[in-house]
Amino acid sequence: MLAALHGWLAPLPPEGASAIVFRDTAHAPELSAAQGVRSVDLQASGIVDTVVPEHPDAADEPVEFSTRLSAAIAVELHALRGIPDPDRVATRLRRYRNIGSVGSAALPRDT
Repeated sequence: MLAALHGWLAPLPPEGASAIVFRDTAHAPELSAAQGVRSVDLQASGIVDTVVPEHPDAADEPVEFSTRLSAAIAVELHALRGIPDPDRVATRLRRYRNIGSVGSAALPRDT
């Protein structure tokens, strides 16, 4: 799983959560950090494998960011090709079963 540095994953944008909780959007960064939805948080929890840098934002450097993202995808695909299908599937299933568990990155489960 790859993510852009400024990417996040949540069912509700941090601005929406801030609007609901605080009735403004000024608290979006604080809520984003607390919810653990930023790419670096997702990497720490084992959901994201690689965070692709943005300098300072992908929109400001679309060609350069696309080049870095393409290189990261190539590295991951090359690594995956070396893993036997049954092992790769078992690892993927283990990973998705553990998403949301406390310490999910450190809790491998048998398939």
